[in-house]
Amino acid sequence: MFNAIHALELALKSALLKRQPSSWKTHNVGGIFSKLFKTEVNDEDCRRINVILSKYNLPRYPSNYLPDATEIKRDIAFIKRIIYDIIPELIRS
Repeated sequence: MFNAIHALELALKSALLKRQPSSWKTHNVGGIFSKLFKTEVNDEDCRRINVILSKYNLPRYPSNYLPDATEIKRDIAFIKRIIYDIIPELIRS
C-alpha cells in the first residue's frame, strides 16, 4: 500500500508541474492538486485522493488504525485509475 500511495503522490506532482512549474511548500500535495484541477477532476475523486494521501504516514508511524484487505484493494484500484486514466489527460491538456 505504501508504494501505491507513493506512486499516487508522484503522479499528482507530475500533473502539478505541468500546471504550476514553481515548487509548492507542502509535502501532501492533495490540497493544491484539488485546487488547481477542480474543473477537470470531480470533487469525489479529489476528496478520496486526500483521504488516501493521509494514509501515507500510517506505515511509518503505526497507530491503532490498520486498513483491512478490502479497503487496501479498493484504494489500490482507485489509485490505478487515477494514475492510468486521469493524470495522463491532465498532463496532455
